[in-house]
Amino acid sequence: MCKGVHVNVELVQNQSVVLFRQLVDGVPQVMGSIKDLNDRHVYVNDGFCARLGLKSGDVLGHTVRELFGDELADSYLQQDELALKTEKPLQNHLELIVRSDGQLGWYVTSKSVIVSALGEPIGIAVLSVDLHSQVNSAHAGLARVIAVIRERIELQWRVAQMAEIAGVSSPSLERLARRTLGLPLQQLLQRLRLEHAVMLITQTSMSMGNIAAECGFYDQSSFTRQFRKVLGLTPGAYRRAG
Repeated sequence: MCKGVHVNVELVQNQSVVLFRQLVDGVPQVMGSIKDLNDRHVYVNDGFCARLGLKSGDVLGHTVRELFGDELADSYLQQDELALKTEKPLQNHLELIVRSDGQLGWYVTSKSVIVSALGEPIGIAVLSVDLHSQVNSAHAGLARVIAVIRERIELQWRVAQMAEIAGVSSPSLERLARRTLGLPLQQLLQRLRLEHAVMLITQTSMSMGNIAAECGFYDQSSFTRQFRKVLGLTPGAYRRAG
């Protein structure tokens, strides 16, 4: 821990935290971090620091808003709030993270709430894997698919089209999506549509019908049904809660 940073001793010494650190210390392929309930980082691994181009002393004690800026921080904090509210891990969530060169990269993130010996939440553990892996060109292909779909989210994408963008066969892309994200391609497409819908719900005054069309859903009822299934709220309730 760096000098001058207030440390939550109970969190740092928590057995789950100790085990997490043992798993991700020195693993450059993943970003590992632990935050207290005030969103201040109490632990980051080498991979986290490398992605930001910073030393751990420049990260510890800082919030995601200070490290990533408002736009990305809002998304990260919403994830934290959801994990704390539901008391369930957030798994295989697609998100953008700023790399050290200033470029945005697609990462698959999982989050879990850390609890005290009394069962009270005291922090959040975060693990992110870069999809644009230079070690595996197929991962880069999947990242290209995600980027292109986001640009034209309203289209009715077919697996064959996605595979062509990725430069692999349809079965290979399907297997890669399941292995990397734990999702079949159609569910991946649905998640990307829902992520875009959340942005439009929270940052615009568009009607739900227009949002459904903008995000490529068949109709508003299908949009509402899928949104509620994944997020636990209707789109209208989500907007009011925000």
